[in-house]
Amino acid sequence: MTKKRFAISFGLILFAAGLCRATTVERLALDDLVKKANKIVAGRVSSSRTYWGVNGKIILTTYTVDVEESIKGQASPSVELTTIGGKIGNIELRVSGMPSFEKGERAVVFVENSGSFSTVVGLGQGKFNVTNGEVSNSVSGLAFPDGRPGSSLRMPLEAFKKQIRSLIRQ
Repeated sequence: MTKKRFAISFGLILFAAGLCRATTVERLALDDLVKKANKIVAGRVSSSRTYWGVNGKIILTTYTVDVEESIKGQASPSVELTTIGGKIGNIELRVSGMPSFEKGERAVVFVENSGSFSTVVGLGQGKFNVTNGEVSNSVSGLAFPDGRPGSSLRMPLEAFKKQIRSLIRQ
């Protein structure tokens, strides 16, 4: 996917987000997240950079995640994840359901390549916060085509990684 197609795809998300307070996305079960991800990593966010992208027409934020463990895909010391949104000066762009990260935060992230960018699979569905040995995700700000509400997942980190590895082997 080129930068232009990435911008157009997410431009449609932005338009929808302006009309309502939820972004409609495909509902992804854990096995779907595993299949769609090029990489699955556990790591800690070390930095972020917010900038004008796509000819200065959209705000993007790129987060650097220092990889502590590669669960799927080629291991590398860090992964850069780009999301739409952020704040530059007095201008702020938020997309409902788009994951954001804080420096020092630990997470398990399902990563997909979108041309020259790497993004989180399924928006917030593909980011699992790690706290006190447990993972949890949030589907806040997301709506699904079937109209049913999304459900968050919470479980021990080691059990979560074991389940992911089992799905990878299938």
